[in-house]
Amino acid sequence: MLPVAERTETIVLRCRAAQARWAKTSLRERLRIVQRTRNELVASAHAILDAFPIRLQTNRAERIAAELIPLAEACRFLEREGSTILAPQTLPVRRYPSWLRGIEIEERRDPIGVILIIGPANYPLFLPGVQALQALVAGNAVVIKPGHEGYPVMQEFQQLTQRAGLPEDALLVLDEDIESAKCLIAEGVDKIVLTGSSDTGRAVYRQAADKLTPVILELSGCDPVFVQAGADLERAVSAIAFGMRWNGGDTCIAPRRVFAAAAVAERFEQLFRQHVPEAADYLPIKTYQTDEEALGYAARSHYALGASVFGPPGDARAFAAKMHAGVVVVNDIIMPTADPRAAFGGRGQSGFGRTRGAEGLRQFTALKTILLQNRKRLRHLEPLPPNAQELFTRYLSASYSTRWSTRLRASLRLSRALWKVKRYAS
Repeated sequence: MLPVAERTETIVLRCRAAQARWAKTSLRERLRIVQRTRNELVASAHAILDAFPIRLQTNRAERIAAELIPLAEACRFLEREGSTILAPQTLPVRRYPSWLRGIEIEERRDPIGVILIIGPANYPLFLPGVQALQALVAGNAVVIKPGHEGYPVMQEFQQLTQRAGLPEDALLVLDEDIESAKCLIAEGVDKIVLTGSSDTGRAVYRQAADKLTPVILELSGCDPVFVQAGADLERAVSAIAFGMRWNGGDTCIAPRRVFAAAAVAERFEQLFRQHVPEAADYLPIKTYQTDEEALGYAARSHYALGASVFGPPGDARAFAAKMHAGVVVVNDIIMPTADPRAAFGGRGQSGFGRTRGAEGLRQFTALKTILLQNRKRLRHLEPLPPNAQELFTRYLSASYSTRWSTRLRASLRLSRALWKVKRYAS
């Protein structure tokens, strides 16, 4: 743990110095370190499990499935896809007008700097671990403020990354006191990632605004489950039961509200009450007649993190496409969101920004656009001809009108205007 007496300014300076060195490390070498981190994760599994808080050690098999395996798979995703996602991209130049020809556009992904990750209590390894690895692969330095009782497991994570070859100070772990994070934000970091409640998100967002520090907020959810006519009711019931018990029910995208189509509502509720003893703690299952009615129910919540839909694949996919939510799972619940290819994040009071997946990795970068002019003669640097207004007006109509007749007439007039330019030049 960093000494309590160590000033926040020193922490930031250490990270900035480490980041400057780390950013010069080739992407290939960064990804090799991720690969070795994955190996260390496997080799240190028992020590990591022992570091989890007691409340999360009651089912060690679930902890492996919920945190260690998804984190290892996230490493492998970065190893396989990181180079492609972060590679410079040259934009195609086809079908551009003459005044833009000769311009070559390249987009590059630069590191942001020092990233502060404020972790949650419910998944103290997986969530901040993935975010930290993505930030590191992008060339940033990382400071992690663990969630409640999360320091020991984050310390294990820090140590295994160092054994994998991560330079000292490229990843630092603060104590669990939220004041540590507040002091760091006040001192000045380059981006903040928070997984937590909406109230905490608002507080962090307000403080970040003072320095215009960008944030990714992954906040509370109140996830609905929709059971359509034609759904596999047994699967829907089993999935909801799984979602209610997984991680002790402490998952941001656990099912909180259940809606069933009128055609299957009675049978579904019978199965639900029969097979889910915890159902007594729910609000009654809400029945809906049409998709529009169901979508209206979903939209009443200020939260829009995740949702699940059970039904025939085509119908369920169409319903999911209309839903106001960051993540929608069709014919399953929670588990598919652990796929490292899938970007994760919410809308509304569930936050904004994305982590995980290609989009999540890109959000730990600063986009730089490089425009290279290849033309030898740059006419826009030359004095305008006397008939410039006529010339530009004709060009505007000839190039951008949606009517072919207008474009044809304007093209003829443009030719005459250009002929005048040649006369002036001579």
